[in-house]
Amino acid sequence: MVDTSTLESMSFANETSYFYDGSISDGIGHFFSKIRFLFYLVSPYETMYPKLEMVPRYVVEMFPFFVLMVVLENAVRLVTRRGLARTNDSIASLSSGIFQECLRIKVRSIEIIMYCFVYERFRITTLPWDSLWTWYLCFIAIDFGFYWAHRIAHEIAFIWAIHQNHHSGENFTLVAALRQAVLQPFTAWFTYVPLALCIPPPIFLAHLQLGELFMFWVHTEVVGKLGPLEYILNTPSHHRVHHARNPKYIDKNYAGVLIIWDRMFGTFQEEDPKEPVAYGLVHPVESYNPFYVQFHSWYFMFKKMGEMKTWKHKIMVPFMGPGWEPGKPRLGLLSDIPEIKHPVTYWDPQIPLLQKIYVMAHFGLCLLFYNELNLRKHSLTQFTVTCGIVSLLTSITTVGFLLEGRLVFDIKNECLS
Repeated sequence: MVDTSTLESMSFANETSYFYDGSISDGIGHFFSKIRFLFYLVSPYETMYPKLEMVPRYVVEMFPFFVLMVVLENAVRLVTRRGLARTNDSIASLSSGIFQECLRIKVRSIEIIMYCFVYERFRITTLPWDSLWTWYLCFIAIDFGFYWAHRIAHEIAFIWAIHQNHHSGENFTLVAALRQAVLQPFTAWFTYVPLALCIPPPIFLAHLQLGELFMFWVHTEVVGKLGPLEYILNTPSHHRVHHARNPKYIDKNYAGVLIIWDRMFGTFQEEDPKEPVAYGLVHPVESYNPFYVQFHSWYFMFKKMGEMKTWKHKIMVPFMGPGWEPGKPRLGLLSDIPEIKHPVTYWDPQIPLLQKIYVMAHFGLCLLFYNELNLRKHSLTQFTVTCGIVSLLTSITTVGFLLEGRLVFDIKNECLS
């Protein structure tokens, strides 16, 4: 039996470990043996565990590889004359990631808590944790569940109001993968719960994390099409389509690892070289304030409900597509989506160089502070942790205002205006 009360305190197998503690001479071999985790290139037997607390924190342990890949991506962008990823958009993406992680500091993974609850009380049978059949069944089932959770997040207005934050970035880079919705964990778990009727939680947790790792590297423009793999796997080309706001690409390619689900259920769209992708929301948010970016869609959804003339239509608004109106299809009309004019001009407010340097230094300290808070949270009082979270949220909000130019440092007067 899995005791869910241990979730708050367990370390998930050396949370501060980064996989490697050997000699420098083994570094190259270590790199190639561990970078494969980002691509789901793992052996079933090395990712099977009998107990939940033995499953490594793969996402945490891969942090150095995330940093390395971001550096390599920007190097390729320079060589291919795409230019470095924009600082403001990258910081906004990282701020969203910090925002979500601040919630996770206080509330452990909702997916795991709910999964363990169902597994303990309602499971029909228990599949062996060390079986290849169990491992592959879990892989397929989680990926299938991700497809439907992701599709629902785009097709039901109140869930889209949560998920839209992930699509608000206008730079499609590896950092954009970290632009996550703070409330997303509360809506994604329900498609995975049926697995708890038979699959042990350790296998579920391992695959859940490996799927998250896989989704990191598909957020990039520097990788072209991958030949025959395009027919089976979700690739950067397929995911670029998913993040597009072009009418041709709207609501396509929901896949996590396997693109076969989109091909099966009619939501697949190939990237067309004649239709360059324009990234971001259909109605660009034009803000780096993390609170506004996370929650502005709720305001517009409630405003739309208020404009409906009947109670029936008011109640329907949150449960229909974001573009729905009375007399229109459930998901709205593609003709309502603004056409893209090329070349696309993205929102890019300019701030003084010294202010940009200050913002980068300030945000760098936020990252260090978050890391320390996350590592020491079990040895701190809840009041101290809460104060740390409030400090972090205040800091990233201030950074957002600075990036927008709403707070401007006046060197001559040495004041903030």
